[in-house]
Amino acid sequence: MNHRYTITEGTLINENKSCELPFALVFEENGVYFLETFLKEGFFEDEDFSSRFNLNGITEKGFEIEIRDLTFTLYKHKNYKAKFVCRNYVKLTEKERDVPKEEDNTEDAILFVEIEGFNTKFADRTDIKKYRQYGEVDKFNVNFDHTSCTLYIQIEGYKENYFHLIFSKSKTNDNIQIDFTRTGGYGRLTFEHYKVFKKQFLGFLSLLNGGNVYVRRELTGDFYKVDGSDSQIVYNYSFTKHSNTNTSDYVPINEHHSNSSSIFQQTFRNCFDSFYHNDLELELTSIVASINSAHSTSGIHQAYSILINALEKFCSNHQKSINVFDEHLIDNDIWENTVKESIFKVLDSKKSLINSTNKNAFGIFKSKLGELNRRKNSTVQKMYDLFEFGCIPINENVENLVTKERHSAVHNGEFGENSTEMFINYQKLDHILRDLILNIIDYRSYRKSICEYATLEERKEAYPKRKSKQVTYVCSQPLRE
Repeated sequence: MNHRYTITEGTLINENKSCELPFALVFEENGVYFLETFLKEGFFEDEDFSSRFNLNGITEKGFEIEIRDLTFTLYKHKNYKAKFVCRNYVKLTEKERDVPKEEDNTEDAILFVEIEGFNTKFADRTDIKKYRQYGEVDKFNVNFDHTSCTLYIQIEGYKENYFHLIFSKSKTNDNIQIDFTRTGGYGRLTFEHYKVFKKQFLGFLSLLNGGNVYVRRELTGDFYKVDGSDSQIVYNYSFTKHSNTNTSDYVPINEHHSNSSSIFQQTFRNCFDSFYHNDLELELTSIVASINSAHSTSGIHQAYSILINALEKFCSNHQKSINVFDEHLIDNDIWENTVKESIFKVLDSKKSLINSTNKNAFGIFKSKLGELNRRKNSTVQKMYDLFEFGCIPINENVENLVTKERHSAVHNGEFGENSTEMFINYQKLDHILRDLILNIIDYRSYRKSICEYATLEERKEAYPKRKSKQVTYVCSQPLRE
């Protein structure tokens, strides 16, 4: 393990008790932070192994340190030595410098976010010119090293909705860094504002990435280094490192810089706001995580099972969101006063014949026929409702998924007669789930299919062009040279 910080004074606390710590060490291994210290006699109790603790303290370099959600991994009764693992973040705060703020009581802005697991070809280039004593050399030296785009998100309670993002490689590791500091002509995104949509932001990045994306560091405060390597306040998140070498290219941001240029410019400005608001009801972020988890799972049966569960959850969430589900197939007054009465007359006339082989048959049949007009919100109907909402064409491929493959997978663990057919059916389900989300948020850029489940004409008919809503971009920062 790598030693990161030495704490010279601190307090370990939970909701019931606290303990002063004169000394503690913080280590990091593979992205996870650990704490070692000695507790005072009598502090530890056996039930503490199921509790979470926080620590507030000062490091030997004078930084304030906060560690959230520490859980015990070891306790020695003989010398009171304790070891903890951090299950949230380690926050470091440098004491205030004498740097005047632009105005009093200004909220801290989010400055940089370092994300892990994100793969992309950068869309924008930096032109480098070199000169020697006799003039310019290396006239054509182009490096595609960043992607610049605008983000639109309108949330109730926040006026500003238009922000500038720059994606580039981190200066300290192989992760991707997002720069929020270039605010000229845009809004200033506060840290509290960012935290409101952080979950959806990660879900949106994971959708584009085809693999789950995680925040490794967040930088905020009054001052920072322009390369994004440090700031007054740094949140270091504690979790095992993710490389995401196997991501889906369905949204091909990692294929060519021209693709990523088009995709980033369209999606962050035109699609993210819709993703955020639909996520509040449909839990899109959770669905995206399941799709990406299935993609990285080696066993195709397990992967298909994950996708089927995601689809059924998607359907249930959609039904809850519309809250107008009609449980009757035909108008219930018509059913009760005409059709049902006629059916029961025929049934009553055959009662003796029906009961001749089974004395309970008549009652069972009558009970089932009485429920004939109730849809009972079946999974099949919920799927068709979701597909209509998500502009998925209903053709033979899709009908087979709903009526045959899903049922066989759930009840028999099979979704094809051979490995080739199972692979095709898995890809079909994967693409339909991704298309549902992309269509709902009105994504109109590149898609890279492995197996087509519908023709281009069927797609166009099911997914017509929508009128672009008029939005007002609100920003506070003046345009700078």
